[in-house]
Amino acid sequence: MATRRAKKRQALLEATERELNKIVAATQRSRRPLKGEAPIGLRVGKVLHRFKMAKHFRLDIREAGFSYARDEVKIAEEAALDGIYVVRTNVQKAALDTEEAVRAYKDLGHVEQAFRSYKTIDLKVRPIYHYLVDRVRAHVFLCMLAYYVEWHMRQTLALRR
Repeated sequence: MATRRAKKRQALLEATERELNKIVAATQRSRRPLKGEAPIGLRVGKVLHRFKMAKHFRLDIREAGFSYARDEVKIAEEAALDGIYVVRTNVQKAALDTEEAVRAYKDLGHVEQAFRSYKTIDLKVRPIYHYLVDRVRAHVFLCMLAYYVEWHMRQTLALRR
């Protein structure tokens, strides 16, 4: 997991730098250069918003130019946390110990996959929009019931193997 996160961060940093380099080039071109703090800032803001990497760069936006540099300290601080996750719950330890809390959190992926499957891949159910509270609750109940049936069937099949 840590390796995958490091590769993803590196790819996002490189993509951000490619786009920021285009802005630097636009401020330095001879014909109609990009000028002004506001126009440059808007272009830079779009790039940073797109890749969500603003915290990893030090920016210098001036009236007639733009430059940037990686903030290696912040990148290293984030890299030190790769692969570390904190799961916090308000359930008493007597009811749910540490291992069970982590397992319950990881099982949420199965729930999300099941809902995705119901809505798109397997059943291809079109979006349903409810506006009344009772109908929304009924829809969520039916989705949860369908997930429970699927889970129960998987448990039964796993025991038979």
